[in-house]
Amino acid sequence: MSQKVIKYIGRTTDFRGNTLWELVGNLPDWGVGRMLIRNMFQRYPEPCYMRILKVQAVDEKPNEERKVRVTVEKTWRGVTQPKPVEIFSTSYKADYELVPVEEEHKFLENNKKAAPVILPTKIEFPPLLREYIKDETGEANPQMNVHFKKTHNKLARLAQPGEKPTLQVSMDLGQPKPVSAKLYEGVL
Repeated sequence: MSQKVIKYIGRTTDFRGNTLWELVGNLPDWGVGRMLIRNMFQRYPEPCYMRILKVQAVDEKPNEERKVRVTVEKTWRGVTQPKPVEIFSTSYKADYELVPVEEEHKFLENNKKAAPVILPTKIEFPPLLREYIKDETGEANPQMNVHFKKTHNKLARLAQPGEKPTLQVSMDLGQPKPVSAKLYEGVL
C-alpha cells in the first residue's frame, strides 16, 4: 500500500501554539496568575511575556473564531507596561503558549532591556519637494519638523535640545551593501 501524500493549499503561517481560549479554558481558575508567551515575540533577545490577571468569556458568534477577553500584565522587550493590557482582537490567533511554572524563572531572570531610540527633531524633505521649497522660499536647506506620538510601548523618543539622535534619517539612497554596489555605479 502506498503512502498518502497530503498537499496543503492556502497561505502559510508563522504561528505555533494554541489560541487563548484553548489555553485558559483548560486551566483551573482560568489560568489567573500564570505566565503566557506569544511565539511571534520570541524573536527578540529581551524577554516578552504576559501574566494573566483576569479572564472574561465572550459570547460565541456563529461562523467566527472563538475569542476571549484576557487582561494581562505585559512585559515587552524587557519593559513591563505601567497599566494592564487587554487582549481581545488577537486572542483567536494560534500563537500563544503557556510557560510551565518551573520555567518562569528564565523569563524573570533575563534582565535585558531594549535600547531606546532617539529620533532627530528635524529631517530633510524628499528631493523633489526640497527643490520646490527652495524655489518658493529661497531657503538653502529646508528642514521639516518630526512629529512623533509617544505611547507606552514605543521605545523611541524625540531628541532633547543638545542631544545627539541615535537614528539618522535621510532622503537619499544611502550607502549600498557591497553585494549590490555595482547596481549603483554612476549614480552615487
